[in-house]
Formats: sequence, C-alpha cells, structure tokens
Amino acid sequence: MPAVSICLPVYNGAKYLATAIESVLAQTYEDLELLIADDCSFDATKSIVENYTKQDKRIKSWVNRNNLGHYGNYNACIEKATGKYIKLFAQDDTLHPKLLEQFVSVLDENPNITLVNCARSWIDGNGKPISAKSKMEVRLTKPFEKSTLLSGKEAIVSTLKEAVNWLGEPSSQMYRAKFVDGGFDTSFRQIGDIEYNYRLLQHGDYYFISDYLCNFRKHTDSWTMANSRELSTYLEWLMLASKYREYLPFAGLTQEQYCLNFMKSWTRNLEEKLYQDKRLDKEERMGVLRELSGSINPLSLFNCPKNAERDFLSEFKALGAIALLQSALLENELRLASEEAARSYTEMGLKNKALLETRPGLIAALEGLKETLRERDKEIQSLRLTLTDIGKSLSWKVTEPLRKFKDRLR
Repeated sequence: MPAVSICLPVYNGAKYLATAIESVLAQTYEDLELLIADDCSFDATKSIVENYTKQDKRIKSWVNRNNLGHYGNYNACIEKATGKYIKLFAQDDTLHPKLLEQFVSVLDENPNITLVNCARSWIDGNGKPISAKSKMEVRLTKPFEKSTLLSGKEAIVSTLKEAVNWLGEPSSQMYRAKFVDGGFDTSFRQIGDIEYNYRLLQHGDYYFISDYLCNFRKHTDSWTMANSRELSTYLEWLMLASKYREYLPFAGLTQEQYCLNFMKSWTRNLEEKLYQDKRLDKEERMGVLRELSGSINPLSLFNCPKNAERDFLSEFKALGAIALLQSALLENELRLASEEAARSYTEMGLKNKALLETRPGLIAALEGLKETLRERDKEIQSLRLTLTDIGKSLSWKVTEPLRKFKDRLR
C-alpha cells in the first residue's frame, strides 16, 4: 500500500498531460501511486496514458464508461485510492519535485493537521510565468509570507468572510485519506474544492507551506477559466455560505450582511476582470452578459408560452446576470470618474472617452469645474501682474515713507 495516492482526472488533456505526468514521476518522494481516470476523452489522451502506464508500475489508469464530469471524475479517482494521503492533481498543472516530500513530512509530524497547501505560481499555455497583479491575485497564490498553521475553524471563517479561496486548488493540496467523506459534492460546479476543504477542516487544522511547489496553468481552454465566466460561480458562494452558515457569526456577520458584502466584493471582482481584459465596450458587454447567462441570450430565460407554468429559477438566473453585470459597469464608471477627477485641472481634453458615452453630464460637470479653476488661475495671475506693476510705479515708491509712518501709528 503506497503512502500517497495521486488522483489525476483527465478529459481531452493531451496538450499538457505528458508534462503533468512527468512532474509526478520526478518526485523525490517515490512511495506513491498515480491514478489516472480518463473521462471518455476523444483526443490523444488514451495513447499518452497507455504509454506511461507501460513505463511505470505505480501508474494505474482506466477509461470511465460514461462521462462523469469534473468533480465526478475526481470522485472516481478518490474511490480507488489506497494511500494514507490523498494528493489531487490536474491535467494542466505541474508539481515541484520536492512537493510530496515536504507535504508528507508535515502530515507525518503533525497528526492534528488535516489539509496542507503550498504557494503556487501561475503559468500560461506555453509554460511562461504569469505574475500576480492585484492584491486578490497575490492572496490566491501566496496567502501568507511565512509557513502558517491555522485551526480548521479559523480557515473556514476567514475564507467565508472574504469570499476568497486562498485555501488552495487541488493541485496545491494534500489531505488525510481517512477523512475522504465521499469526495466532492457534485452539486457544485466551480467551487466544489473549497466546499470539500471545509468538510476536511472540520476534522483538523490547516497548514500552509510558503515555498512555491506547484505551477497552476491559466489559459483560455482550461476548465477553471471557462466556468469562472458563468453566473453559477457567483451563485455557489451563496450556496457555500448557506451550507456553512453556522460559521458566519464567528466572522461577525449575519446572513443578510454576508449576502450584501459578497455582492459588493464580487461586483468589484468582475469589474476588475473586465477592466483588465478590456471587455467594457458596447459589443463586449453583450458577450459578457451571454457568458454570465450560460452562453445564451438572457431574454430567452423569460420565454413563457401562454398559460404555461413559469420557470422562476431561470428568470431569477437571468435577472441576477443582468444585475451583476450592470453593477460591475457602474463600478467601472466610478473608477473612470475617479481617475478623471484626479487629473490635474490644468490638463486639457478628456482622457476617458468611455465615460463620456455613459455619463456625459458628469463629464460636463467635471470639465466645468476644471474650467472654473483654470479661470481662477488666470485671475490670480492677472492680479499678481497688477501688484507687480504697482510696486514698480513712481507714486508707490514716493509714498512708501508715509505708509510706514501710518503703520507705526496703528
């Protein structure tokens, strides 16, 4: 029986699969098994897996009878795991050679720790580093500067309050097999990993290793990137809070406060993504709305034949998508207005043309204020010139002794 079971669910992963497997085989800690579950791929995945299975007896693979989906396929791997520790993995990612060595050491020496995570780097489709730009991105890749131990309760309360999953991704984590608890809850589509983490953390502590031991690949074809553009991602944080609402009082929040804080936070998160991707012009907005609605026209979710029973779930889904996008657009307008207001009033011309399209009245007010300030500067300059001329005049110089004498009498 191996000490570590590495679970690698695969679906059409031929592009990066060999690189992922090689990173497992390069581990300095060798007491492992690699379980590869092919979820009915139709690319070259099967031949790649078969080639590696012949090379190393620690690799066990199979093809599912039916497509189980992302979390279902993870569960298929977990069910066959025989190791003391479970190490989840993803077909796009890579592991540092010493990852298992460090993870096993932490769990072996600390029986109260249930879940281990490490700092992770982002790479693009070509394997080139992607730097974390915003505070949130830094929080996701390296939540603590030093290796840190937290109680399970602390970890749950903090991430739930922030609505940010800094607990890690499957590829950057490992946990004790005795707390498997059936694997992932497949009712979640996008953040099932953090929900699973919460169940694990109800049995013990969380430990973060500050070394960068995992590379997480970000590219347009990845499962994570595709699902992050759907409204379901946002809805699932509310599902998560509902399921673990007994922790909200420890975060100083009522259920209503959580909902309001969450929407404020994720509105800004969506605005930031759209701003960085330059997807805020009129054409792009329509595309984003379709993505949030599940890649369909949102009005189609309100289609109800005469005398038919209405589908309120679909209607509310569409309404939520529209409201979230509109809030993000308003947030962007506030950003642009703030940037425009911060520009020196001596600068001429409008910098943010996008703001002129949506808030012409605001732009007119800002320009009017700046013009007033510029006119004030002209008046002050004119007054200074006048005073200078007066100071140079003969009459002013002749009467200077009288002015000094008058000042002494006061």
